[in-house]
Amino acid sequence: SVGGKTGVDLGSLKNQIGVINHPEMVLIDTSYLTTLPENQLTSGMAEMLKHGLIRSEEYWNEVVQWSQTRDFLTIGPLIHESVVIKNEVVSEDPKEDGLRKTLNYGHTLGHAIESYFLENPNKTELLHGEAVAVGMILANYLSHQLLGFPVDKLHDTARAILDIFGFVSIEKEDIPSIIELMKYDKKNAHGRVNFVLLKDFGTHVLDHQVSNDLVYEAFSYYESLPSHASS
Repeated sequence: SVGGKTGVDLGSLKNQIGVINHPEMVLIDTSYLTTLPENQLTSGMAEMLKHGLIRSEEYWNEVVQWSQTRDFLTIGPLIHESVVIKNEVVSEDPKEDGLRKTLNYGHTLGHAIESYFLENPNKTELLHGEAVAVGMILANYLSHQLLGFPVDKLHDTARAILDIFGFVSIEKEDIPSIIELMKYDKKNAHGRVNFVLLKDFGTHVLDHQVSNDLVYEAFSYYESLPSHASS
């Protein structure tokens, strides 16, 4: 698709091998979406929300509003805008030397959570978008603590994601294994786990290191959200 990546998972580890071959053309038939189970449709929305976070608060709001109606007659322009956002990023940075890393927002922890739930027989498997949704809330919290991502936007985006995806129970004893899995993230270099973080919608910082203590804090914030959302 757009960007040309063909990633291959190794067991529960995400996108460990692959090549980049850019397509001649991408065709999208939005009527196909009406055949999807609800959870698959919702999963796909995570990447659209991510595009809003890394590029446009206005687009974020449009996707959140669409999620409340799920009107398939109006989804086409939103998908087109999402593709345009991604295409602009990969056209500027086709090999992921810099800007393209923003497309992994929320994925550093999201992929680790997805892998952990895949390999743990006591957990119910998460779809990719479901795990990335958690990862985006965690990344927004880290962004708030480290770069001043506005606190009102932190809470508003968390509530919106929770309204769309629901809450995933992650126990404190799960977190060390999730942190360990982060070392397989493809953005890492020289033994360091590198995060993409945001100062605000559309204003990013690449290759930011985060302490394990702050990761625990982010999970504590996520755990507080059900009571947050209902208040």
